[in-house]
Amino acid sequence: MVTRIEKFGASWCGPCKVLDRTLEQISGIEIVKHDVDEEEELANSKGIRNVPVLIYYNDRDEEVKRTVGAISLGTIMQIVNNN
Repeated sequence: MVTRIEKFGASWCGPCKVLDRTLEQISGIEIVKHDVDEEEELANSKGIRNVPVLIYYNDRDEEVKRTVGAISLGTIMQIVNNN
């Protein structure tokens, strides 16, 4: 089960803003947001090449999935509930 989601985005990114509104609808899961311009070293270490990116982690803090783009709430919840 997914217990944490990291979002990598940028202030100038339109799809990132859309995804932020979607993430606001999620409760019960830790959501950590990173700006790739402010945290360039972290983004590089995670292999982030496009934004927005969501990285999903399980309760052992292991990455279980990544998605790219402004995906729907339904898609996010399907990933959360099936991993």
